[in-house]
Amino acid sequence: MPVELTYEFNAESLPSGDIFLALEEADKFALQINGKSVNTDVENGWWVDLSLRKIPIDPNLIRLGKNLITLKIDYQETFSGFEIIYLLGNFGTKVDGNNVSITAPVNMLKTGDWVNQGLSFYSGSVSYCASISGRPGNNERMFVCVPEYRGTAIRIIVNNISAGIIAWEPNEVDITDFLADGTNEVLIEVVGHRRNSHGPHHNSNKWPVWTGPDQFQANGDEWFDGYNLVPCGLMAEPVISIRVETTGK
Repeated sequence: MPVELTYEFNAESLPSGDIFLALEEADKFALQINGKSVNTDVENGWWVDLSLRKIPIDPNLIRLGKNLITLKIDYQETFSGFEIIYLLGNFGTKVDGNNVSITAPVNMLKTGDWVNQGLSFYSGSVSYCASISGRPGNNERMFVCVPEYRGTAIRIIVNNISAGIIAWEPNEVDITDFLADGTNEVLIEVVGHRRNSHGPHHNSNKWPVWTGPDQFQANGDEWFDGYNLVPCGLMAEPVISIRVETTGK
């Protein structure tokens, strides 16, 4: 049975660099971008899972304004079924209801939800950079404290060395032993997750107790008409704390 799937997105900025379409069983589809055929027999590795093969896309096929991705297949009973597809590249994203746009790449973030800063569907990690001069004095310890964040965990990197992981209270890492005289580079890496990239996107419950097949098949009052994304990033300014080291008798 012949089946045709059409996906629409807007482009407010033209992407540069490599562009890929990640989809399962790509060789079974006839693929077109804005009416131009794309060879699905050529792939370039995988993304997230071995089943998601990356098909190279000529960036020149993307145009400002409305864009269409068309997939055609002769659907057979042995086919594993339709799965979500992903457009991958160095660009930002914006969501307005059901309308999705690609935007210019994100080069800088403010404290707060990165979903609203051009990383709507981003599932990787983000490092926030800072510099610290010198080391604390004798009998002092220096801590990086992260009051509030949204993500899987926080990794603190000092001068290219991992100093510790934050995944529970008190949300702080002692970085004293990783500091050198002079300027120190400190990275606060928010480790992302697959919630916004893989969904469920259309369930009215933003924070389900757990996620299974039913959460992807919302109906009635459970249906969310749009993309119900969760916040990610540093939600409050980090704090550097210097404390006097005490020794017990």
